[in-house]
Amino acid sequence: MAPRDLVRLLTEKGVLGDGRVAEAMTAVPRELFVPESLRAEAYDDKVLITKRDGAGVAISSASQPAVVAIMLEQLRVDPGHSVLEIGAGTGYNAALLGRLAARVITIEIDDDLAAAARARLSGVANVEVRTGDGWAGAPDHAPYDRIELTIGTSDISVAWRDQLADGGLLVLPLWLRVGVQLSVAFRRDGDVLRGESVYDCGFQRLRGPHSGPEGFVAVGGGEFLILDDAAHAAPLRELLRQTPREERAPVIEPAVFARIALTEPRTLALSDLSGGLRPGLYDTRSVVVIDGERMLTYGSPSARDRLIYGLGAARPLDRSRLRVTAAFGDSPAPSQGWRFVRRSCVIDVAEGP
Repeated sequence: MAPRDLVRLLTEKGVLGDGRVAEAMTAVPRELFVPESLRAEAYDDKVLITKRDGAGVAISSASQPAVVAIMLEQLRVDPGHSVLEIGAGTGYNAALLGRLAARVITIEIDDDLAAAARARLSGVANVEVRTGDGWAGAPDHAPYDRIELTIGTSDISVAWRDQLADGGLLVLPLWLRVGVQLSVAFRRDGDVLRGESVYDCGFQRLRGPHSGPEGFVAVGGGEFLILDDAAHAAPLRELLRQTPREERAPVIEPAVFARIALTEPRTLALSDLSGGLRPGLYDTRSVVVIDGERMLTYGSPSARDRLIYGLGAARPLDRSRLRVTAAFGDSPAPSQGWRFVRRSCVIDVAEGP
């Protein structure tokens, strides 16, 4: 396959409609931005893992091309724009941005990844690769017309808002809860960020001192707990060592579980290195996990009962109808929807008409 085949595939799927983005994806060979061992898969519409940590958890990847296209369309880059990218990764997205914008600065936290991206982008004059913590942005060339994150985050840095021109767009994969990660295009309106579009997505997590409490925690047997607060992992490890009570699982649509996850303060997922996810709920005495056609309950039945109740009460969540706002400092509580208080900002989520 070649870049034009990938563009044709994404167009047929309905995720690529912007002509300039299509031209950029046609012009940039994705196989040059992935390790040689993965080049045979370069034009498949899937994530390609490019780096894992010592426990085997994926920490960097070449993002799924469909999501790359969606986020670039959300970003709405014009030829004269200055763009800041947080998370250089392989350098592929920065190369695409380099064809869409006048100037691109991309920041990567890992020395080895930054060096590799810099080498791949050496012939792209308007793209600069920096090594560092993207949480601080790049103030020396602010303000930026557009800022894009290619890593998931549960919080929004004040630096990103401050370095974004008023009226500019910030597009990022926003982690609300386990099971709910959204690509949100925020428009800066003074000190507030107002969401203009929302899509489903899934990304590796922001790393460094501002990565947030959520995390992947090894529980043995090649499995990992995905939690909003990794500090809760210790008692859950003990519960998961018990023999579970097994029963037939109710049918759970992802959109229904997403609504439960927004409402429930303690959702989790069990995963293995293949990337498969088994969603569930927990409390201090109980864990319930949906494993295919099986519902597994560890400890007391309290989490299982909450899940059953939630399934009976919840309707599917239409992510495209969500309105997301991020405020910094004091903000009146919303009359409806969900509020997520983060260290740097308050994120309000409501369903639109």
